[in-house]
Amino acid sequence: MSQKRVALVLASLVGTLTVSCGVLLLMEGGALGTSPVAFARPPITAQLDPTAPLQRGAWNYIIIYQSGDLAGSSASLADGRLVGGSDPAQNSVRPKANFHFVIDSARSRRGAVDGDLEVSNAWQNQTAGAPYAGWPDYRYHTISPYKNAVGICLIGDLTREPLSEAQHRNLLQLVRELQDRLNIPAERVLFQWELEPNASSATPFQVSYAQGVRASIR
Repeated sequence: MSQKRVALVLASLVGTLTVSCGVLLLMEGGALGTSPVAFARPPITAQLDPTAPLQRGAWNYIIIYQSGDLAGSSASLADGRLVGGSDPAQNSVRPKANFHFVIDSARSRRGAVDGDLEVSNAWQNQTAGAPYAGWPDYRYHTISPYKNAVGICLIGDLTREPLSEAQHRNLLQLVRELQDRLNIPAERVLFQWELEPNASSATPFQVSYAQGVRASIR
Protein backbone atom coordinates (compact mmCIF):
# COMPACT_ATOMS: atom_id res chain seq x y z
CA MET A 1 0.00 0.00 0.00
CA SER A 2 1.39 3.43 -0.96
CA GLN A 3 2.27 6.03 1.66
CA LYS A 4 -0.18 8.43 0.06
CA ARG A 5 -3.02 5.95 0.45
CA VAL A 6 -2.04 5.21 4.07
CA ALA A 7 -2.02 8.90 4.88
CA LEU A 8 -5.45 9.32 3.30
CA VAL A 9 -6.92 6.43 5.28
CA LEU A 10 -5.46 7.76 8.55
CA ALA A 11 -6.75 11.27 7.90
CA SER A 12 -10.24 9.92 7.22
CA LEU A 13 -10.13 7.85 10.40
CA VAL A 14 -9.04 10.81 12.55
CA GLY A 15 -11.75 12.99 11.05
CA THR A 16 -14.44 10.39 11.72
CA LEU A 17 -13.32 9.94 15.33
CA THR A 18 -13.23 13.71 15.90
CA VAL A 19 -16.80 14.15 14.66
CA SER A 20 -17.99 11.16 16.71
CA CYS A 21 -16.39 12.51 19.88
CA GLY A 22 -17.98 15.89 19.28
CA VAL A 23 -21.41 14.32 18.89
CA LEU A 24 -20.97 12.32 22.10
CA LEU A 25 -19.92 15.41 24.01
CA LEU A 26 -22.95 17.26 22.76
CA MET A 27 -25.21 14.41 23.84
CA GLU A 28 -23.63 14.19 27.28
CA GLY A 29 -23.41 17.93 27.93
CA GLY A 30 -19.63 18.06 27.87
CA ALA A 31 -17.34 20.97 27.05
CA LEU A 32 -18.65 21.20 23.50
CA GLY A 33 -22.17 20.28 24.47
CA THR A 34 -23.24 22.58 27.24
CA SER A 35 -26.99 22.67 26.85
CA PRO A 36 -28.02 25.72 24.78
CA VAL A 37 -30.96 26.25 27.15
CA ALA A 38 -28.76 26.16 30.25
CA PHE A 39 -26.04 28.27 28.66
CA ALA A 40 -28.52 30.94 27.62
CA ARG A 41 -29.87 31.38 31.16
CA PRO A 42 -28.37 34.27 33.14
CA PRO A 43 -26.53 33.49 36.39
CA ILE A 44 -28.50 33.67 39.62
CA THR A 45 -26.93 36.99 40.60
CA ALA A 46 -28.27 38.62 37.44
CA GLN A 47 -31.78 37.28 38.07
CA LEU A 48 -32.15 38.90 41.48
CA ASP A 49 -32.51 42.47 40.24
CA PRO A 50 -36.26 43.22 40.46
CA THR A 51 -38.16 45.46 38.09
CA ALA A 52 -39.34 47.64 40.96
CA PRO A 53 -36.81 49.21 43.34
CA LEU A 54 -35.43 46.63 45.77
CA GLN A 55 -37.14 47.10 49.16
CA ARG A 56 -34.17 46.12 51.33
CA GLY A 57 -35.83 47.04 54.60
CA ALA A 58 -39.03 45.12 53.81
CA TRP A 59 -37.51 41.65 53.85
CA ASN A 60 -36.41 40.34 57.26
CA TYR A 61 -36.68 36.58 56.73
CA ILE A 62 -36.17 33.92 54.08
CA ILE A 63 -38.65 31.03 54.20
CA ILE A 64 -37.94 27.88 52.18
CA TYR A 65 -40.87 25.68 51.19
CA GLN A 66 -41.23 22.36 49.40
CA SER A 67 -43.91 22.02 46.74
CA GLY A 68 -45.02 18.55 47.81
CA ASP A 69 -44.93 17.27 44.24
CA LEU A 70 -42.13 16.10 41.96
CA ALA A 71 -43.04 17.80 38.69
CA GLY A 72 -44.36 21.23 39.61
CA SER A 73 -43.26 24.68 38.48
CA SER A 74 -43.91 28.33 39.20
CA ALA A 75 -46.91 28.19 36.85
CA SER A 76 -48.51 25.15 38.51
CA LEU A 77 -47.99 26.66 41.97
CA ALA A 78 -49.59 29.94 40.92
CA ASP A 79 -52.50 28.03 39.34
CA GLY A 80 -52.98 25.80 42.38
CA ARG A 81 -52.30 22.58 40.47
CA LEU A 82 -50.57 19.60 42.08
CA VAL A 83 -48.39 17.64 39.63
CA GLY A 84 -47.20 14.23 40.77
CA GLY A 85 -48.21 14.57 44.40
CA SER A 86 -48.18 11.81 46.98
CA ASP A 87 -51.84 11.10 46.18
CA PRO A 88 -52.73 12.84 42.89
CA ALA A 89 -56.27 11.40 42.93
CA GLN A 90 -57.10 13.22 46.17
CA ASN A 91 -54.78 16.21 45.91
CA SER A 92 -55.17 17.53 42.38
CA VAL A 93 -55.58 21.10 43.62
CA ARG A 94 -54.00 23.19 46.37
CA PRO A 95 -54.04 26.82 47.49
CA LYS A 96 -52.50 29.11 44.90
CA ALA A 97 -49.07 30.49 45.79
CA ASN A 98 -46.99 33.05 43.94
CA PHE A 99 -43.58 32.47 45.52
CA HIS A 100 -40.79 34.95 44.91
CA PHE A 101 -38.52 32.17 43.66
CA VAL A 102 -39.06 28.58 42.52
CA ILE A 103 -36.21 26.10 42.03
CA ASP A 104 -37.29 23.55 39.44
CA SER A 105 -36.64 19.84 39.18
CA ALA A 106 -35.74 18.05 35.96
CA ARG A 107 -39.43 17.05 35.73
CA SER A 108 -40.92 20.51 36.12
CA ARG A 109 -41.82 20.77 32.43
CA ARG A 110 -40.68 19.58 29.05
CA GLY A 111 -37.08 20.59 28.51
CA ALA A 112 -36.68 21.71 32.13
CA VAL A 113 -33.17 22.24 33.46
CA ASP A 114 -32.65 20.62 36.85
CA GLY A 115 -32.17 23.32 39.48
CA ASP A 116 -33.36 26.10 37.17
CA LEU A 117 -34.42 29.27 39.00
CA GLU A 118 -37.78 30.85 38.21
CA VAL A 119 -38.34 34.43 39.36
CA SER A 120 -41.96 35.43 39.81
CA ASN A 121 -43.70 38.76 39.40
CA ALA A 122 -44.01 38.91 43.20
CA TRP A 123 -40.25 39.45 43.43
CA GLN A 124 -40.16 41.67 40.35
CA ASN A 125 -42.81 43.91 41.89
CA GLN A 126 -41.51 43.49 45.48
CA THR A 127 -44.81 42.21 46.83
CA ALA A 128 -45.59 39.41 49.30
CA GLY A 129 -44.66 35.94 48.07
CA ALA A 130 -44.38 33.66 51.13
CA PRO A 131 -47.64 31.81 51.91
CA TYR A 132 -49.10 31.21 55.34
CA ALA A 133 -47.77 28.65 57.80
CA GLY A 134 -49.31 25.30 56.98
CA TRP A 135 -49.40 25.83 53.19
CA PRO A 136 -50.62 23.91 51.22
CA ASP A 137 -53.04 22.58 53.84
CA TYR A 138 -56.42 24.23 53.21
CA ARG A 139 -57.23 24.16 56.93
CA TYR A 140 -54.91 27.12 57.45
CA HIS A 141 -55.89 29.20 54.42
CA THR A 142 -57.26 32.00 56.61
CA ILE A 143 -53.80 32.68 58.05
CA SER A 144 -52.23 35.74 56.43
CA PRO A 145 -49.16 35.29 54.23
CA TYR A 146 -45.80 36.49 55.51
CA LYS A 147 -45.35 40.05 54.27
CA ASN A 148 -41.76 40.48 55.47
CA ALA A 149 -40.32 37.19 54.20
CA VAL A 150 -38.81 36.15 50.87
CA GLY A 151 -40.52 32.94 49.77
CA ILE A 152 -38.49 30.23 48.01
CA CYS A 153 -40.15 27.01 46.89
CA LEU A 154 -38.22 23.86 45.99
CA ILE A 155 -40.00 21.57 43.56
CA GLY A 156 -39.92 18.29 45.41
CA ASP A 157 -41.07 16.32 48.41
CA LEU A 158 -38.36 15.53 50.94
CA THR A 159 -40.61 12.95 52.57
CA ARG A 160 -40.32 10.85 49.40
CA GLU A 161 -36.95 11.60 47.85
CA PRO A 162 -34.01 13.97 48.39
CA LEU A 163 -33.39 17.06 46.33
CA SER A 164 -31.06 16.84 43.38
CA GLU A 165 -27.52 18.16 43.66
CA ALA A 166 -28.34 20.99 41.25
CA GLN A 167 -31.36 22.08 43.29
CA HIS A 168 -29.38 22.02 46.53
CA ARG A 169 -26.44 23.93 45.02
CA ASN A 170 -28.64 26.63 43.51
CA LEU A 171 -30.65 26.96 46.71
CA LEU A 172 -27.49 27.68 48.68
CA GLN A 173 -26.32 30.22 46.10
CA LEU A 174 -29.71 31.94 46.04
CA VAL A 175 -29.94 32.12 49.84
CA ARG A 176 -26.41 33.49 50.16
CA GLU A 177 -27.07 36.16 47.55
CA LEU A 178 -30.29 37.21 49.26
CA GLN A 179 -28.57 37.29 52.64
CA ASP A 180 -25.90 39.61 51.27
CA ARG A 181 -28.35 41.94 49.58
CA LEU A 182 -30.90 42.04 52.38
CA ASN A 183 -28.61 41.57 55.40
CA ILE A 184 -30.48 38.49 56.63
CA PRO A 185 -28.58 36.31 59.17
CA ALA A 186 -28.67 32.49 59.12
CA GLU A 187 -31.03 32.31 62.08
CA ARG A 188 -33.66 34.11 60.00
CA VAL A 189 -33.47 31.55 57.20
CA LEU A 190 -36.39 29.29 58.05
CA PHE A 191 -38.01 26.22 56.56
CA GLN A 192 -41.72 25.62 56.05
CA TRP A 193 -41.72 22.64 58.39
CA GLU A 194 -40.26 24.72 61.22
CA LEU A 195 -43.24 27.05 61.29
CA GLU A 196 -46.42 26.42 63.17
CA PRO A 197 -48.58 24.48 62.51
CA ASN A 198 -46.00 22.34 60.64
CA ALA A 199 -43.30 22.11 63.30
CA SER A 200 -44.67 19.03 65.05
CA SER A 201 -44.91 17.04 61.79
CA ALA A 202 -41.36 17.58 60.49
CA THR A 203 -39.54 14.36 59.61
CA PRO A 204 -35.98 13.63 60.83
CA PHE A 205 -34.75 14.06 57.26
CA GLN A 206 -36.35 17.50 56.96
CA VAL A 207 -34.85 18.58 60.27
CA SER A 208 -31.43 17.30 59.19
CA TYR A 209 -31.66 19.05 55.82
CA ALA A 210 -32.51 22.39 57.44
CA GLN A 211 -29.56 22.06 59.80
CA GLY A 212 -27.26 21.23 56.90
CA VAL A 213 -28.34 24.29 54.92
CA ARG A 214 -27.80 26.61 57.88
CA ALA A 215 -24.36 25.12 58.44
CA SER A 216 -23.50 26.06 54.84
CA ILE A 217 -24.54 29.72 55.06
CA ARG A 218 -23.34 32.57 57.21
